[in-house]
Amino acid sequence: MVGCKDDRLSIAHAMSEGYRITLDGDGSAEVLKSDGTAYHIHEFECDCADKTGRGGSYAGHCKHEVWVSQLRPCDLCGGIMALGEFLTAFGKSVKRFECESCGNARDFDLVKGERRVKRYGKPNEQDAHKACQAAIYEARFRDADHYVWDALQVRPDIAPAMVERLSQAKMGRLADEVAGRYGLKAEAIAAD
Repeated sequence: MVGCKDDRLSIAHAMSEGYRITLDGDGSAEVLKSDGTAYHIHEFECDCADKTGRGGSYAGHCKHEVWVSQLRPCDLCGGIMALGEFLTAFGKSVKRFECESCGNARDFDLVKGERRVKRYGKPNEQDAHKACQAAIYEARFRDADHYVWDALQVRPDIAPAMVERLSQAKMGRLADEVAGRYGLKAEAIAAD
């Protein structure tokens, strides 16, 4: 749970236990225990015994990697952005990274997609278009946009392909919404 001091995987718990984290970039950091023990994370891979010896106790990750994944450098001021949950004006709870120094905020799904592309490269275009087509078909057939948003939540890296396919399907309003949310240019063929 984001921000919960009782959750061992929360960055709030790490700070309350006296851990100090120094970021060297997104996914690279030094995690220092209060007793002076230091762990080094490079590209979200830790050198601690849990990770190197047991493969990580938390779905293939150690707690240090999970903590570092909840932080990222701020693009605007160079400070540190931390993951948090926020309530929108519409009553929806969303996760985003926010910089305490300057207030810069980034959507959690966007950061997740950027990290996935950085780690694994751009998605296979054919697979991205297949995922988009399935979501668009369901959205049209059931007259519900949430199928498109659900697909993007799982794979934010397919957003450019989704905008293109929505435009081709003459679903310009939704293409514009997706483009706006993901910071892309929508070239809608026709408006809804």
